[in-house]
Amino acid sequence: MVLEGEYKELRVIYDGSLEEIVLKELEKSEIVKFSIIPKLKVSWHKKVKHLNTHIWPGEDAVLMVILEKEACYKLIENFLELKKGLNYNITFNISVRAIEYLNM
Repeated sequence: MVLEGEYKELRVIYDGSLEEIVLKELEKSEIVKFSIIPKLKVSWHKKVKHLNTHIWPGEDAVLMVILEKEACYKLIENFLELKKGLNYNITFNISVRAIEYLNM
């Protein structure tokens, strides 16, 4: 399949408490198709694990969106501004991958 443009896969791993904020940002960008995978079990270091325990309650989630390059970078800018506005240190990691094949 030949792609009509350059597409990117955007992944945002975020604290589950931010889901409403993340969804509002998606609505502003007019993205219709996306996936959110809730209840991640994550580890940042051998001794630091976030497993939704009584010691460290809460869950992380991952947002996955495939979109054209320009729209992807615009959404990243919006998410980075959102991250700057958080008043505390919380999970909010962004990564981007190139898409070589897309079957839509």
